[in-house]
Amino acid sequence: MRKLLFIIMISVCTVAWSQSYTMRATKYHPGRGGAGWVTASGARIDNDKLKRYEIRWVALSHDMFRQYGFRLGDTIDVTCERIPKLNGKWVVKDKMGPRLRKRIDFLLPYRDTIGFVNPTTVEIRKL
Repeated sequence: MRKLLFIIMISVCTVAWSQSYTMRATKYHPGRGGAGWVTASGARIDNDKLKRYEIRWVALSHDMFRQYGFRLGDTIDVTCERIPKLNGKWVVKDKMGPRLRKRIDFLLPYRDTIGFVNPTTVEIRKL
């Protein structure tokens, strides 16, 4: 009986951790006219690393933290058919404004659009 309960608990936990979310994605940039040089997690943005795409950070809307259990420092897997450069692992380092819902913001170098013309839809999954 204990083994059966253990197997059920493991199954439930696995399903909960692999849940994916579809959300609207936009981009933002640091610095003058942008979001600043320090994220909500306290991490300082190194502009040279950002230009070389060594930094892959995102900001999530407040509801993703409250309702869905995301935390600053979590690594997420992003899937986007329209903009392939967004695919892969990103780290949650920032929070968006409190009025936005189910949104993700990708930190990109100034003037780099990587294909963002309009907001697009992406799917994310917590790793």
